[in-house]
Amino acid sequence: MHVSANHVISVHYTLRDDNNELLDTTYDDDKPMVYLHGRRQMIDGFEAAVAKAKIGAKLSFSVMPAQGYGLRNISNTQRIPNKYLRHEGRLAVGKEIHVNTANGVLPGRIIKVGKFNVDVDMNHPLAGKNLHFEVEIIDIRKARDEEISHGHVHGQRGCDHA
Repeated sequence: MHVSANHVISVHYTLRDDNNELLDTTYDDDKPMVYLHGRRQMIDGFEAAVAKAKIGAKLSFSVMPAQGYGLRNISNTQRIPNKYLRHEGRLAVGKEIHVNTANGVLPGRIIKVGKFNVDVDMNHPLAGKNLHFEVEIIDIRKARDEEISHGHVHGQRGCDHA
């Protein structure tokens, strides 16, 4: 069996930037990441690079911004009243926060704090970065019909949403 659309893929990975700085890894807690391949749960470049791989494959590849999180857009900022960010605690420049938008909850980074409003950079934190992956394919299984219809992987006890 190989990685293909509508298969549940379990992978361990290490992600680094151009400066070899560790951005993320699954090896710290020894729990692989699990996702439904072909359903846009992963960036395009990741899915393209692991497509057709088999269990046990170890891959090294790079994903440029166009196939990752896109280029940084300097105009992609929002001014948000402080009262809508109370759940984030103390607001400070550089703090990573989560913002409720029309497209769901998105990550943002505070770039200016005023008395009544906060300016937030809404670019994905990895936008504009070349991403360097080391990936190991741990497991592949066919997705269940319920997972395919819902568009995501379900836990061992099934779906936990209504």
